[in-house]
This record gives sequence, structure tokens and C-alpha cells, in this order.
Amino acid sequence: MIGMVTALDTTSIVALLMIVIIGLPHGAFDGAVANYLGAGKTIFSGIRFFTTYMASAIVVIVIWIFLPSLSLVAFLIISMVHFGWGDANAKTNVQFILQVVVHGGLVVFGTVNFHITEVTQLFKLLTNGDSTAAIQVSQIMFLGILFLSIIYLFLVIKNSELMPRFIELIIIALILMLLPPLLGFAVYFCFVHTGRHMLHIWKKLQIAINSRVIFIQAIGLTAISWLLGLGAFYFLDSGDFDADILRVVFIGLAALTVPHMILVDGFFRNKQT
Repeated sequence: MIGMVTALDTTSIVALLMIVIIGLPHGAFDGAVANYLGAGKTIFSGIRFFTTYMASAIVVIVIWIFLPSLSLVAFLIISMVHFGWGDANAKTNVQFILQVVVHGGLVVFGTVNFHITEVTQLFKLLTNGDSTAAIQVSQIMFLGILFLSIIYLFLVIKNSELMPRFIELIIIALILMLLPPLLGFAVYFCFVHTGRHMLHIWKKLQIAINSRVIFIQAIGLTAISWLLGLGAFYFLDSGDFDADILRVVFIGLAALTVPHMILVDGFFRNKQT
């Protein structure tokens, strides 16, 4: 453990509440997504999905306990891909991949570099003090993203269809630079990523699944995730209340992002193509 006491200010507390109350529940619709993909056809298939989903999350937590530095680096990279994939809308493969890296990379690695001091302290909490690898990877990735942003700009000049998302990128960059890191991330995560994700899947789910069933499943999975988070918080009990909250929220996000990304980006999006 780190020999320091963490003190969350009001802004950070608001940001964490936004993440937990607004952002986190969007993953709770994964049950409905799984049903849409056929996992709910039988009780056995439903149990198998839930068991596999939770087992994947537990594996992530176990790996994080033993390899926190490597786990954080991996989490940053998969978060970049997941966020970027949700924001990208280009029609050609090359432009789509460019958008994935630039949009997702800005949110993840831009936040790190815009607020290097604060984020370094957060990374130390998440890695038991071994934040060097995550910071170095973030700095290298950010330089690459700046270079790719120049290429992106030239593509936008040639293709006006890319302009709306490029303007969005600039606005998000300003938000991430001007707001404290946790709040800036929370604004993006809750109102851009979550909002866009919900609109995308809702159009598909409501056609095949009763709306009431969708919401009941989402409420149930949200409640389960909150209860597991509370259990993890009491299990940690390091004596540093605020540090434990940060660990539970972000390691919990990592644990849920992996199965969520496999389901949404790996299976759900592929079914739409």
C-alpha cells in the first residue's frame, strides 16, 4: 500500500457519483444485449452467459491484484479502443481505425497528459505505487495521437462528413483540459460514451425485446454491480476511505469493461454489419 492518505475534494466526489450512478449502469444493459444475441433462449444459456460474464470480471480483478502495473496499461489501451469504437463513424476502414485511436486516445491518454500530476497519484493508488509504466505508455501514446490528429485534420478537409466528429473531438479536448481529470472523464463517460451507447443499442433492442424486460434486467444488474462494489470496498478496508473508493470504482470499471467490450464490440456490433 502507498504510505499516504487520499483526500477527495467535492468535485472528485461528484465525478465518482456520476460514474457510478450514470455511467456504470449503461453496462447493465448487457443482459438485454445478450438476450438479443440469443443467450436468453433457455435458462441454461442465460445462466451460462451470466456465469461467463462474471467469471471474466473476476479474472480481471485477480490479474490486477498480482500484476497491477501491467493491468493498468492494458486497461488504458482497451479503454481507448472501446471509447474510440463507440465514437468512430467513418465509412472506410482506414479512417474508422484512425478515429478509434484519436477519439479514444484523446479521452484516455489526453486526460493523463493534461493533468499528469493528479493522474500520477491516481495511478499510484491503482498500482500500489508502480505507476511508471502507465505514465510512460500514456506519454508515448499521446505523442502518437497528436501526430495522427494532424493526419485526421487533412482527412477532414478532404471529407466534410468527418467534420462533425472532428468538432466534437475539439470540444471534448477542451473539456478534458479545463476540467479536473476525474470530472472531465466523468462528463465524457456519462454524457458522450454512455449516451451514444444507449441510443445505439436501444434502437436494436426495443425491436426484439419488451422495454419493461430490458429495464428490469438493467436495474437488477446495476443493483448487483453496486452490491459487489460495496462488498469489495469493505473487503479492502485499507484505512484510507477515499483511496479505497477510487480503487473499487476504477478496478471495478476495468473488470466490467472487459466482458462488456467482448459482448458489445465483439458480438453485438458484428451482428449489425
